[in-house]
Formats: sequence, C-alpha cells, structure tokens
Amino acid sequence: MDLIDKKIMCALDNNCRKPLSQIAHELRIGRNVIGYRVKNLEKEGIISKYICSINLGKLGYKTYKIYFKIQSANQSSAKEFSNFLINNDSVIHCIKTEGSFDYSVAIAVKTILALDNFLNEIKTKFGEIIKDYFVSIIIYTKVFKLNKLLLNIKEKMIKSEKYSGEEETYRIDEKDKKIIRVLAQRSNLSLLDIAEKTNLTVDIVKYRLKKLSENIITSYRPVFNLSKFGYYHYVLMLKMRHSGEKTEKDLLSWCTNKENVLYCTKRIGHFDFEVNIAINNIENLNSFIEEFKKRFAIFIDSYELIINRELLKLNYVPF
Repeated sequence: MDLIDKKIMCALDNNCRKPLSQIAHELRIGRNVIGYRVKNLEKEGIISKYICSINLGKLGYKTYKIYFKIQSANQSSAKEFSNFLINNDSVIHCIKTEGSFDYSVAIAVKTILALDNFLNEIKTKFGEIIKDYFVSIIIYTKVFKLNKLLLNIKEKMIKSEKYSGEEETYRIDEKDKKIIRVLAQRSNLSLLDIAEKTNLTVDIVKYRLKKLSENIITSYRPVFNLSKFGYYHYVLMLKMRHSGEKTEKDLLSWCTNKENVLYCTKRIGHFDFEVNIAINNIENLNSFIEEFKKRFAIFIDSYELIINRELLKLNYVPF
C-alpha cells in the first residue's frame, strides 16, 4: 500500500458515495487508476464493506454497549452465541475481543424493557457459558478522520457524531427504511442500483436520500481492516475520578490531536469513556498509554485495555 492508496482510502473515508471521477479530479489521478486501486483494496480485504452511519437518537433509539466475559465453552456453544448476536436485529455492532472481555456488543433499542428482554433471552439461552457482563449506555461517539492516521494530517473537524437517547425528532416510513437497509449493506451503490433493489424510482430515491442525509445519516464510509495494513485495534476503557465538562473537553481535544485515535465514546455505566486506537507495535502502545496516563493521571480512577480481534457484525440499522 503506497501513498496513492492512502490518499484514496482517506477520500473514501470522507464520503464513499463521492463519484470516483470527482476523487480522481481532487487527487489529480486518472479515473481508471482510481477504479483499479479501489478494486484492489477490496480484493486484498483492506476494504471489507461500505456502510452508512445513522444518528439513531433522532429515531428514538438508545444505544447500549455490553461487554461479555465467556467461560471456557465448547466450540459449538461459542459459535451459537456468535450466531445469535450476528442474527439479532437489535445488535448493530459485534466484535470478538481479547483481554478482560471476550465480546463487545452494541445494541440499539427504544425502551429499557427491550434491553431487559434482550439480556434475559441471552441469559436463558447462554447462561451456562456467560461468566460476567457489563452494560453501559452510549451518549455519543466522535469519529475522527482516517487522514490523521494515514497521512498525519491534523484536522480539528470530526467525521461524525452519533448521539443516543434523544427525543424522537425524525420519522421514517417503509420507503425510507428500504433505502437505509440497502445503504447499510453497500452505501456506495448508485442511485439506479438502489432504485432497483428497493423497487422505487430513481427520482424518489434521490429525493429521499437527500432528506435522510440532511437529517439522520451522518456519514458514508468504508470499513477498513486495520490488520491488513499493519495496525492493531485497541480499546482503552476509562473509569474517571473527575469527569466534568472541562475534563471531557480536554480529553476530546487530546484525542483529536493524536493520530492513533480512531474514535472516542462517552458512556454512562461501569466505564465513562472508551478510546479506540490503532497501534502498529507494542512499543508504540506502551508509549501511548504512558503519555495518556501522564496527561490525565489526576482524572483517571482505573482503566482496562482490550484488543478487537474479529469484527462479526457492523450494521447501524436495527429495523
């Protein structure tokens, strides 16, 4: 992967629905070259899929993060548990992890009763293999642009914000849902392809997509496999001693200026913040943690470090 590939990845990360001809013009590279390199990035597994991020709070959803610790179980039971999470509509993000927990799961539901039903079903079906779990509610996630990591470009602007637990302020109908479901699977499809898959006209898709983008869709982006270009995905989970507005602002400012930080999440629960980082070796990981501890020593009560090993599901559409 060379500098041109990195520039193309960053352009797609900003908006993967942008026409390749426009990306070619901006990068001053031939359209055919861009197309060939994108196909190659997909073939090599560096780009695994294209998704759209949705502000679920505006649709009345609350997003919860659940960490599961699994007891030693046979391979069949573990596979059944993974399949349950993958196939459950409420699960929007599921990762196999290593460290203090074995699974990191995000679910989007509209009521606390729905959360309780979800947990009860898991405990009924898989209680024998679940050793422990922690639940927290996600308030927001700030996602930083990939050009920080790949091109070392320090930008103050974040790519998207996804809030949880707002009052429902936007309503969608079945036609909107059809469009969103298609985009959740491949967000860079043309208007014509979306129209064919939803049995809607191109004009209707174009109009509705514009409205959705103005109101609830926060970004269109690829999902990158960090391990394919030499990085490991670590998660630093923080329990704060003091977490007032100034501490939060300082933490976000620091994360914004660190090229390794992918995104930062504020939560209510066992941990207060979650900082996701891309690190290419253990020495850099130790340096990052030492710098972080030195900078925020008086604010941190405790922390846990896990590594994301395998992405099982990523689909911001709980309907």
